[in-house]
Amino acid sequence: MKAAHRVVTALAAAAMLLLSGAALAQDEGGYDNSRTYAGPNVGLPASWGAKLTEWSAIAAPLVPDVPPNTVTEEVLTANAKLIAMQAMMMSNPLSLRQMITMMVAKKKVVEDLTFDEVLESMDLRANLLNMKKVGHNTPSKVIEATTGEPSPRLEMISYCDIPTMRTILDYVPEFSVFVPCRITVMEDANGDIWIMTLDWDIRWMDTSPNPNKITPELREAAIYVRESIESIMEAGANGDL
Repeated sequence: MKAAHRVVTALAAAAMLLLSGAALAQDEGGYDNSRTYAGPNVGLPASWGAKLTEWSAIAAPLVPDVPPNTVTEEVLTANAKLIAMQAMMMSNPLSLRQMITMMVAKKKVVEDLTFDEVLESMDLRANLLNMKKVGHNTPSKVIEATTGEPSPRLEMISYCDIPTMRTILDYVPEFSVFVPCRITVMEDANGDIWIMTLDWDIRWMDTSPNPNKITPELREAAIYVRESIESIMEAGANGDL
């Protein structure tokens, strides 16, 4: 509980830091593609004093009634983001493995199921939920073909509620880096099969003080997608139809 409290406190502090002094990566001359990566040699000790000017500008308020599918050009500069993240990490007790794990929802498959049975159960449940299968990648085959060495089986299946995806992308095109919803099925070092996905839930935003809210309809649709992904994973883990 204490560790979790420290993480929450660190996140809240970082958020306040960003809101109170966020530097924008948009110059008067237009969007600058070169300012989205801080570079390999930029860090807190070396850049803290030199880059304080990047925190001097207050973030501009969001423009209401943005046309659908409009990319937001105002972003934090890479250096400002790096400083914020490093400041947050100073009070973060988690290791990298633990941090990645915190971002993932996963289920262990029951022992009597085969890999192919897991995939079949997931597809059947997706059809029942009207979640369209839009992709199926088999990176373990690419690994084996490239290295010439056997690889534990690893496959990634993408499912999507098409109308909801379009609505979300109209609201924030940058969300395209997260869609369609991807579920990974993999064998671990012990031969166990795991099902994993990025763990996100729009309800995390319910306590945000920012006045720019999504519509109730989009909120409910996003919740349905998250619950559908959970159901697909459960079906795969248990071999349900």
